[in-house]
Amino acid sequence: MTRSRWPTPSLQLVLALVLLSGFLTTDIAAKEPTLIIRPTQPKQTKPIGSSLILNCQPDVDQPEFITNLKWLDPMNRTIDQTPTAGAHVTTMVTSSNNLGLVITGLTEADVGTYTCTAMYSNSEYLVRSVVVDSFNDITWVDAPTEQYPIAGSSYKVRCKVKADPAPLIDWYKQDARIQDGNGFVKDIDGLLIQNVTAEDDGIYKCRAIVLDTGSILDRDIRVEVHIPPTFAPDQVSQLEVVEGDMASVRCAANGKPEPKVTWIQMPEQRDLSEGTERYSVNKVTGVLNLNKISRTDNGQFKCVASNAAGLIERMVKVIVLIKPQVLDVTNVSVPIDNVAKITCTANGNPLPSIMFRRVGTNVVIKSGINDYRISVEHDTARDQATATLVIKHLNRTDDGLYTCIASNKGGEASKNGHLTVEFPPEFPSNMVKEMWTWNRMPVNLSCVSESLPNASISWLLNNRLIEDDMNVQKFGKGPYSNLLVTPVDPRYYGVYKCLAKNIHGENSALITLREAHRPSKVSQAKFDVVTATTISFSFVGPTDTGGIRIKAYAVQYKEMSQTWEEARNKSWPVDTPYILENLEAHRTYQFRFAAINDVGTSEWGPLEQRTMPKRSAPEEPKILVNKDVYTEDYINSPYGNSYEVNWKIPADNGEPIDHYNVNYCVIDKINTMWTTRRDSCKNEQLRFQDRTAFLMNNLNANTFYKVEVRAHNEIGYSVPSELVFKTAAEQTPKVAGINAAMNVNRLAICDYITALSVLSLTAAFGGDRWWLR
Repeated sequence: MTRSRWPTPSLQLVLALVLLSGFLTTDIAAKEPTLIIRPTQPKQTKPIGSSLILNCQPDVDQPEFITNLKWLDPMNRTIDQTPTAGAHVTTMVTSSNNLGLVITGLTEADVGTYTCTAMYSNSEYLVRSVVVDSFNDITWVDAPTEQYPIAGSSYKVRCKVKADPAPLIDWYKQDARIQDGNGFVKDIDGLLIQNVTAEDDGIYKCRAIVLDTGSILDRDIRVEVHIPPTFAPDQVSQLEVVEGDMASVRCAANGKPEPKVTWIQMPEQRDLSEGTERYSVNKVTGVLNLNKISRTDNGQFKCVASNAAGLIERMVKVIVLIKPQVLDVTNVSVPIDNVAKITCTANGNPLPSIMFRRVGTNVVIKSGINDYRISVEHDTARDQATATLVIKHLNRTDDGLYTCIASNKGGEASKNGHLTVEFPPEFPSNMVKEMWTWNRMPVNLSCVSESLPNASISWLLNNRLIEDDMNVQKFGKGPYSNLLVTPVDPRYYGVYKCLAKNIHGENSALITLREAHRPSKVSQAKFDVVTATTISFSFVGPTDTGGIRIKAYAVQYKEMSQTWEEARNKSWPVDTPYILENLEAHRTYQFRFAAINDVGTSEWGPLEQRTMPKRSAPEEPKILVNKDVYTEDYINSPYGNSYEVNWKIPADNGEPIDHYNVNYCVIDKINTMWTTRRDSCKNEQLRFQDRTAFLMNNLNANTFYKVEVRAHNEIGYSVPSELVFKTAAEQTPKVAGINAAMNVNRLAICDYITALSVLSLTAAFGGDRWWLR
């Protein structure tokens, strides 16, 4: 029988109880003193740069017996609670009988074994150690949070990371993981974007992972694509500005970010961005303002547009247009038939073109003018232009002012020059060549000479000098000269010569002095119009006027029973109506006529006798019309509903006119003959002889009318004066009608007042109306 190696079950139970009793007795007896470091891991591994605290706590029955609790560094040096300046490893009491080890900003130099020691009951030395180790955590070495690639180029979004162990890098855009391809290439230090476009804008996430330490860290990078500046189209490269004016030139550029525009004046390389008294730049719009342009501004201005993506330049040429200035225009004096040259010089930028114009005309004289006598010659120097106006075969009409006109893009300037054409003496065609005097009356002979230079004048009578004669006085030596002659005897009558001389020649004018006398008798007096009380005459002048003009005609007349001493006289100036009035009807008169000049009155002509007609009805009151408005055999009224007829007061033939009769009717033209509508006729009586007008109202438009005017005296009516007129097609405007009505009322009022006056006078003289005769 084999023996078992293990005790019997009962024995096993006894042994177990004995062992358990032993353990319980030992634990109850005492706790073994020790130190506990928390965290309790024997090795603490932390990332470089991090901070940590290790707490040392005594684990004893009677903590109050713990003394000299402290920390020792890896060099076995006591770490003080009061740190020195710059120390980053210190200790601190965390609670009663607890001491913490504090490390801030862990470095590789801090790595090692740190020991916590203490005395317990002054007899037992307690010690506990911990190992502090380090590692490199994820660190962003070169990963700016804002990056700016340039459109059109390749760009690596930088994300350089340091960690120990080495990290893994991944990329995301808008939370979507980026794969290689489609323009992206992942690299160890960044993400390469090929051919960057504006669509590559956005937030990119760079993720670093260290699997050994379990670290993961993200960095958001804002990528903003920058676009290099480009100049906007349709911008000027050359600007022409007039000196003294204001101007602005725009330089607009596009890009991202918005380009900044700077203007540089060349070649001085002067930056105009800050502005001066004469220059200012709008940094938003890129407009360069030039105030009061000076000729020194002529040249190049450079526009520079720049942003973070690049810089571009363009040149603008500023051409300062300087208004022309006419420097000189020559005044010339040239003899007739020669060649005249008027020279004009002018400057400006660009050099001006020059032409001429005769003052008082609109004819421009320039190269190529179609006149064989006139031409313009041009010459151009470095800083001025010259033009010469050449006129050949000068005549007097060429004399005068000529305007030199210089013009360029900047404007126009002008200045006058005078051409004086010298010529020998001439006399005006209207010069008086015959003078008359009488009765030794002094007479003035006038001579006017036209010449350049002025001529001197001398006087001769019958080809001998007369100026020293005592009966002759000379006033003026030229170009005006008057010779006052007192003809004391016939020798002073004759031909006087006015002799004018200057450096270009001489000329003479002849003036005949004659003796005047009274005119001869009137050749004939005609009795043109004879009424009961008036006669109108016309005359055939005398055969001999006495050398001077007839200025009047005279009549002497008497009744048959009277003597010539009782005769009455009347005279009329020449070319006026020769009318004799206030004669008695049915009486016989004798007439004789004479002509009058400045010397005197002629002898009376042969006797004429005429018996005046009896008293009769008045003469025809001639209707006055404007010949210009005649159309065929009628005149047109400017109004559609009215017409005013006017007439001349006729001779009354011995009895005063007491009224006028106006009759007007509608007429029609049938077979070239006027026919009257009798039922349309209207008749008006206008009293008193001073009435010379009547306004016909309420007429039909576009209608023919005939009006007849008769004058009346006690004997009867005159022959009627007739007029055919046609009213206008449209009715007269209301205002014209009102005015016409006012005229009618005015005439009616005048008739009424006159009638009252007649009645009053008639009553005062007992009904006798002799005062009207």
